[in-house]
Amino acid sequence: MPILYNTLQHVFIAVLLLLPSFESDARHEQQCARLTIAGAQSWYPFSYVQPGDTSYSGVLKTKLKAQTDKQNIRLKHWTELPWKRAEINLEKGNIDILLGAFYTPERAKKWYFSSPLASSELVLFSLKETKDVTSLAQIYNKDIAYPYGMATGKKFSAITSKIKTEHIIHHEQIYGMLLKKHADFGLLPRLAVKTYLQNHLLKDKFKVHPVELDTQKVYLVTAKSNPCLKTIKTIFNHLS
Repeated sequence: MPILYNTLQHVFIAVLLLLPSFESDARHEQQCARLTIAGAQSWYPFSYVQPGDTSYSGVLKTKLKAQTDKQNIRLKHWTELPWKRAEINLEKGNIDILLGAFYTPERAKKWYFSSPLASSELVLFSLKETKDVTSLAQIYNKDIAYPYGMATGKKFSAITSKIKTEHIIHHEQIYGMLLKKHADFGLLPRLAVKTYLQNHLLKDKFKVHPVELDTQKVYLVTAKSNPCLKTIKTIFNHLS
């Protein structure tokens, strides 16, 4: 009888020790049942928001949602944030996943990257009247507009001390600045430029220059400090 009593006592103690772990797992599962996403509003076809819409569209959201649906995880869309504020809120834990980012060593210190999901080529563009640019040396001392916080690749980053930078919040602002001649050139992903010019019937006013810039891989990212990192890693590992 004492042996049975001791055995039951040990089992009871073991159960008590395990309870906090079960409760912690339950809280984590509940907390991570809804993830907040943000990203670029005009990065076609990867991440964009249709006029009048309050949710993201694009290849990246489609790939992400295919996996979160399988795990019964809901996505909350935070579409009002410009890119730099989205980065800040990712690191603060207010955003769980950014829909699309380029890799940089600085970002890798704080962010966890998915496997690469696509590639995106950066291009230099301007009004059609501008002489063709075939070498980056031709844009020294020129005003270049691009989104604040955008990773510009090695080639362009190497000349930033020799140009005048005009940081903008939204992609659309660049086209207005060029039309008003408040900037000489814009810098954006090729497909974003192509789609915007087609949708707004502006192909006859702008052109993309032949100078070659970097093509960079596109990732989903989360902060390494995110409390749902384990869940997000599982999602990222199943992306295709």
